This record gives sequence, structure tokens and C-alpha cells, in this order.
Amino acid sequence: MKIESHKKGSVAFGGKSLISTMILFLCIAIISVLLSVSLNKLAEKQCYSILTSSTNVALNNVESNFRSDRNSLRMLSRVVAFENDLQSDATNHLLTTYDVSSMVVNIAIITPDGTIMPVRGEKMSSEGIMDFEEEKRHGEHMSGLFPSLSNSKTNVIRSFVPVKKSGKIAAILFIEMSPSAIANAWKPDIYDGAADFCIIDRDTGDFIVDSREESVSNISELNDNSLSDSLINGDTGFIEMESESGDNIFVSYIPMEIANWELMITAKKSDVFSFVNQMRKSMYIFFFSGAAIVLCYLLWLLYSNHRSILAAEKSANIDVLTGLQNRNRYETFCKGLEKERKGTICIYIDANGLHEINNTQGHLAGDRMLRFIADALKIKFGEDSVYRIGGDEFVVFCQESKKNKIEKMLDSIHEEMARNNYHISAGYTVCDSSMTVNELIKSAETKMYEAKKKYYESIGKEVRNAQQQ
Repeated sequence: MKIESHKKGSVAFGGKSLISTMILFLCIAIISVLLSVSLNKLAEKQCYSILTSSTNVALNNVESNFRSDRNSLRMLSRVVAFENDLQSDATNHLLTTYDVSSMVVNIAIITPDGTIMPVRGEKMSSEGIMDFEEEKRHGEHMSGLFPSLSNSKTNVIRSFVPVKKSGKIAAILFIEMSPSAIANAWKPDIYDGAADFCIIDRDTGDFIVDSREESVSNISELNDNSLSDSLINGDTGFIEMESESGDNIFVSYIPMEIANWELMITAKKSDVFSFVNQMRKSMYIFFFSGAAIVLCYLLWLLYSNHRSILAAEKSANIDVLTGLQNRNRYETFCKGLEKERKGTICIYIDANGLHEINNTQGHLAGDRMLRFIADALKIKFGEDSVYRIGGDEFVVFCQESKKNKIEKMLDSIHEEMARNNYHISAGYTVCDSSMTVNELIKSAETKMYEAKKKYYESIGKEVRNAQQQ
């Protein structure tokens, strides 16, 4: 009953441990999902804040730079206006005083007769390049993309300022600016430099400044019509746009005042969520590591529980002194033997003189005798067939196939006992179809007592407790 109770308790404990572990797994998984969703929302919120802030900063910086260039052109136009000949070397010398840099690649003047005089390059006709009257009509303004005066394969942006004499436009000064230099100079340093900077000409829809590596050159080629409309209308906004590559793009845009342009800053979703993905990866590693640890703990718990059950079974079914199966196991075996008892051989064995050894040599000597008998029986019959059912009583069950060997095996055991000054008495019976298990055992026990009586008669002593036995 104790074993069954222990088994039930262990199974219940194992079941509760498994349920607790599954609940723990589920809680960790739910927390991980919630954290992942929260991180996504936080990243999107931060993206909006970072992109819109960067867009405003870029707008202020770019327009300040363009206005500074325009102011410098205005000052130069006033100086040039004092020259009588606007196509003279003196005028050209004045133009060289303008700070031509990596962003401003050239400065030139165009006169009403259609002559262009650049600082970099030779004097040329404006035919096919620009129209004086058209530029004059626009006054101070900035253009879209046009081929450079010095290199027709390179596009530039031009900023125009009229040169006035006596209130009339006598010529027009203009500078050529490199779009790539503008993009590199004002590209925001966010998301480890992965964000892009663009300027769109709302009149044409062209990207006139673009740090992106994509081949899209006009907003009509974008995958989002609502974004295209917003850019053309000069709106301010923030949007997530689908991309053909599958990596969505966050876009922040705002209109510019210096020209009919729209400034736009973009960031790929993979770059925006780079830090989040790293955190998510670390979180998953933590989750799976924790899950592995908990699983290992659960397996260890189940293993320990199983070993505890086995240890309890062994404690309840194994004789501590001899290591043989004890009376509990013996009784269980006998119940099962009732169905298949025919042909079973029962050997009943009793140690002779154990009481005398205990009295004369001590109980340790008696214990040695019992272990010796147990070992001899295990060797001859196998430990699964031998039971210690009492202080000095042993029972062996084997099959009828060993009937012809039983006498020899018992003789061998008797001889081994005698060599060590030990003696046993044994009796065996082969079960037939008319016998019950109890009758089989009782028959073997009776024959053992007959053998014990003969042994004691041979040494001139009476069988101890013969009447009880």
C-alpha cells in the first residue's frame, strides 16, 4: 500500500510539475509577444519623432545654405553692375571672387545677347542651354536639373540672381550646384547613416537631389499614389510606404520655401527596426535558453521522480541483507503464478544451524552465512528466481525444463556450503494441474523439513522448534 501510495504521489507530483512548466512556458511566450509588439510600437513612434525632427533640421539647414548662396550672389551682382562691359575680363575676374566649392561647382553670367561667360569653361552661346528672357521673367529663382556648362553628362541645379543697372535687368548671375554634393552634405546622420535625403521639384515631380541608390527618378514611379499627391500638393506628413523589395520605407516630407520643392527624408524599416530586431533576437535567445533550462529541470525532476519510485520499489521489494527479492515480491509473484502454475518447480530452502552461529559467533557471522547462501542460490538459479521469505528461509521458482538438473544443482550447493562449514536443507516439488500454488509451496516446504530432520539425525541433534515447524 505504501508503494502504491508513493507511486500515485509521484505521478501526481510529476503531472503538476509538467502543468506548471507548461504554464511557465506559456507565460514567457505571452510576455515575449507583448514585448515584441511594444517594441514595434515604440520603434515606430521613435521613427516618427526622429524622421520629422531630422526633416525640420534639414529644411532649416538647406534653406539657410541656399539663402546664404543667394545673398552672396546679390552682393556680387551689385558689384558687377558697376562694370560697363559685363563680358569683359574685369567682370570675369569679379566672378572668380565667388567661393566655388564642392557644392557650388561653377558661377557664370548670361547677357541679353545670349552670351554665357562661366568661370570654369569658355565663353559660349546660350542657345540650347537657357533663354535669357525666360530666366529674366522668373527673377530670383532656382531651377530643376539641367546639364552642367562644363560637363553635359553631369546634371546641376542653378540659382539665378539678376544684375540690375538703373532699375533694369542688364544680365543674370547664376551658380551651378552639385545635387550629389548637396545630398551628401545634408544627409541626416540617423540610423547609423542609413537614412536618405531627397528634394523633389513639385513642378515636374523629379527627384533633383537624391541620396538613394534606387532608380526611381520621378514621384510618378512611386508605389504610393497618396504620397505622390501629398508631395505635389506641398503637404507636410509622415507615411509608411510599401517597397518592391519588401522592405517598407518610412517617409517624412515637408515643403520648402525657397523654391517649389519638397524636402523628404526616408528610412528603411529594416534600419528603423535594427535595434529592435537585435533586442528581439536577444529576447528570443533568452526565452529559448530559459525554456531549455526549464525543460532540462523538468526532465531532471521527472528522472529524479522516476528514480525515487524505483528506489521505493526496491526498498519495498528487495531484502536489504541479501539483495534477494523479499516476501512482498514473493507474495506478488505467487498471485500471478496462479494462472500459469503447471510445470513450475518450487524449491524450499532453510539454513541449518543459523541459531547456533548467532549464539556462538554473533549475528554478524549469521548474516555472513545468509549472504553466502543467497549468493550461491543467485548464481545457480538467477536472482529473479530466488526469494528470501523469512529469517533463514528461501524459496526458488523455476521451470520444469530444469527438473533433471535440480538434484545436481542442489548437490552442488550442498557441497559449496559444506566447504565453508555451512549447511542447508532443501525440498522441491513439481506442480501438476491438480495443485494450487499454496499446495505446491506447502509440498516443497514439507520435503524441506524431511530433509532437515534427516540432517539433524545425522549429527545426533533434534530439529530446533520441530513442533512449530
